[in-house]
Formats: sequence, C-alpha cells, structure tokens
Amino acid sequence: MAAGHSIDPARWEYTFEVLMDRIASRFRRVEPRRHAREFVLGLLAGLPRKN
Repeated sequence: MAAGHSIDPARWEYTFEVLMDRIASRFRRVEPRRHAREFVLGLLAGLPRKN
C-alpha cells in the first residue's frame, strides 16, 4: 500500500497549518510568511521537478 493512501488530507492540512502558525512569528511581515508557506507546499508537491 502506498503511503499516500493512508494520509487523511484534512488532518494533513490541519497539521500543516499548526506548523505554519508555530513559525509565523519568525516573519515580521505577512508577505514573507505567505511566500514561505507556498515554498514549503511547493517542496512537498508530488511534482517530478522542483526548482
């Protein structure tokens, strides 16, 4: 069984948001915070190439 089939998307999204909330104070402005969030989501995407 592939690992992707055993992950609950709602739980994963909630856990990711909790993580982002924990590191949010590291960013003074909202723009870099959003950029970091999108960057991490991009790294976790199932795409063959990431740059």
